[in-house]
Amino acid sequence: MSILEKDMRSLKEETIDLLKIAESNLLMSIVGLKPDEIYKQITPETNHICWIFGHCASHMDFIFGELCQGKRLLSDEEQEHYAYDASKEIAIGEPPKSFGQLVETYLRISEDTFEYLKKLPEEKLRENPEIDAGKEIKESLIQAIDRVALHYLGHMGQITLIRRAIGNPGGAFVGGIAEKNRDQMYAKWKEWWKENKEFFK
Repeated sequence: MSILEKDMRSLKEETIDLLKIAESNLLMSIVGLKPDEIYKQITPETNHICWIFGHCASHMDFIFGELCQGKRLLSDEEQEHYAYDASKEIAIGEPPKSFGQLVETYLRISEDTFEYLKKLPEEKLRENPEIDAGKEIKESLIQAIDRVALHYLGHMGQITLIRRAIGNPGGAFVGGIAEKNRDQMYAKWKEWWKENKEFFK
């Protein structure tokens, strides 16, 4: 019988890991999709996968870009298109940029987010996001990270449902709890995206 190793992660490490777990699952949820499938609606009231992914990207950009650092990487047009209160007409309309461009922007948002969190003193996680200082949200940064992670996983469930409905079910979820497993997921995602991003331009 194996003995469980003691979890020696700090609060900061554990919190960042949670966000990485959610992100790795979100990225894996689009692996194997074909370009025409990302715009398919399974009901008139259901958003397509492109919008869902952009919506998640906008949430990360808002919390860790605008509220933490006072900047956004998504354009004003993209922010409006992927907003949670966007009308159905906007959400299912022509996206501001291609899915390939959206994913590339998301990867920049992600890299910027984790670089910011890596440098942040652990005590800052218990405070409001720095630039916001409690004006927009009353949550601590830990709570904001929890919210983003939960948001990702909720929408990943939607993507999984859509994929099954259109006949391209994809892989299993939720994975990435262990760092080694998460690294394998990221590696698989990067390999798929490198080979297929040109088809999503």
